[in-house]
Amino acid sequence: MSKASVITIGEGAILIADSHYNPLGRTDIVGLLNAIADRKIETKQLFLLGDISELLVSGFPMLIGQNRDLIDAIDRIANAQIEVYYFEGNHDFFLEGIFDDRVKIIRRSDQPLYGLLNDKKIALLHGDIRVRLRYIIYTHIVRHRFVIFLVHILSFNFINGWLFHAIFKRAHKKTFSYEIKDFAQKRAAQLSQLCKKADILVEGHFHQGCDFEMGGAHYYNVGAFACGQSFVQIKSSDEGLTLCKMKWET
Repeated sequence: MSKASVITIGEGAILIADSHYNPLGRTDIVGLLNAIADRKIETKQLFLLGDISELLVSGFPMLIGQNRDLIDAIDRIANAQIEVYYFEGNHDFFLEGIFDDRVKIIRRSDQPLYGLLNDKKIALLHGDIRVRLRYIIYTHIVRHRFVIFLVHILSFNFINGWLFHAIFKRAHKKTFSYEIKDFAQKRAAQLSQLCKKADILVEGHFHQGCDFEMGGAHYYNVGAFACGQSFVQIKSSDEGLTLCKMKWET
C-alpha cells in the first residue's frame, strides 16, 4: 500500500506490536493470533505494528521454517476474512511472498499508514522512522539485500543456519522491558512534523506502553507484547471510539 492510501478503522480493530516471536520460547503471540482466527476474540481488522517476529526476512528457508507457526496463524486470520496489515519493523522486513496474498504488507517506506477513526485522522507506523541519524544509516544497511546476502555467504550461514540460530538464542535471553528517559519530550521533537498531519499517532518499537499529548495530536505507544502480553483494541466509550489496553491470558 502507498502513503496515499487512507483506510477506515472501525470498532474492534486490534493492534499488536513487538511480540518478538522466538521459536526457542517466546511463542505466546501464536495463541492470541489463533484465538482471533477462531473468532474467540472478535475483530474485523488486525494491525501488526512490526517486530512481530524476532527475525523474519524473505529468501531464507530456515527463517521461514523457524517462523512457520507464526506465519500459519497470520494466514489463518486472513483466510477468516479479517483484514490484516503487517507493518515492517526492524526485525521483520522484505515480507512479500511470505504470507497469504490477503495480508497487506506495509513497507517502512510507506509508513505511516493513515486511517480514519470516526472523524479523527490516525497515523500508524512501527516507529523506527524520524529517529537518530546513526539508526537511520543502520536500518538502510541491514535492509540492503546485498548486505544480507553477503553476511549469509561470508558466515557460511547457508550450510546450517548457525548465525540465525545464534540470533534466536541470544534474543531468548534478552529483556524487552525498559524505560526511556524523557521519552515524551524526545519523541515529541522527532514527530513534530507528523503531528501536523494526524490527530492520533500510534506506533510500537519503543516498548513504552504510554500515551500523551504532543503538538496538538494524541500519541499512543503500543506496549510490547513481549513484555506483558498486552495489545490494544479499539472500543466504544462516552468519548467515541478509543484505544483500550488489553491483556492476553494464556
